[in-house]
Amino acid sequence: MPQISAIEPQRKRKNRFNIYLDGHFAFGIDENTLVKNHLKVNQHLSEDQIEKIIKENVLIKLQDSALKFLSYRPRSEKEVSDYLVGKIAKQENIKYSQAKESPQIEPIISKFKKYKYLDDRQFAKWWITSRKIRPKGLQIVKWELKKKGITDDIIKKVAEYIPDQKKLAQRAIAKKIKLWQKLPPLNRKKKIYQFLASRGFDFDTIKEVFAHFAKKQ
Repeated sequence: MPQISAIEPQRKRKNRFNIYLDGHFAFGIDENTLVKNHLKVNQHLSEDQIEKIIKENVLIKLQDSALKFLSYRPRSEKEVSDYLVGKIAKQENIKYSQAKESPQIEPIISKFKKYKYLDDRQFAKWWITSRKIRPKGLQIVKWELKKKGITDDIIKKVAEYIPDQKKLAQRAIAKKIKLWQKLPPLNRKKKIYQFLASRGFDFDTIKEVFAHFAKKQ
C-alpha cells in the first residue's frame, strides 16, 4: 500500500495541505479532512482510503464554494443547486446534464437546509421586500420567484408580504410622470400604460394609477 512520505502546508492557501505518497505529490486536502482521517507521515493508505479521502475533500471544497456564493445575498435552493452543478461540470469536465446527477449535490443542500442557510420561504419574503426598492408588479415578482425555483404553494404563503400594487405602481411612475407632463394627453396615457405594463402591473392597477395622476393634471 502507498505510504504517506510527507504532509506539507500549502503556501498560498491557508488550512490546506499537500499529501505526498511514496515521495510523490498525490493530492491536496483541507485541515478538517486531515484531522478527521488522522493522517500522518509513514501511514499506509489503501486505494479505497485514498478514494474516500479525495471524495470527502471534494465535497468540502464544493460546500465552501457554495457558502461563499451564499454570502453575497440570500439564495433559493434552486440557485445553490444550479451553482453546484456548474462547479461540478467545470471541475470534472463533464456536461451540465451529467453534473446534475452528481451525488455530491444532495448532501450539501440538505446540510444547508438543516442549518437554515437555505429556506425558500424566507428567500421569497426577502425577494418580495427587495423589489420595493425598484418597484415591480405582482406578475413579474411571481415570475421571478418561479424562475428561482419557488413553488406556487410558498408564493401563496408569502402573499401577505406583497405590497399594495396601486401604491407600488404610483412610486414606480412618480419620476416618469414629471418627464411626461408636457406630452399630449393621449401620448402621456400611452407612456404610463406601457411603462407600468413592462414592470408587471396588471391592467386594473394601471387604470387606477392613470386615473389618479390624470386628476392632478
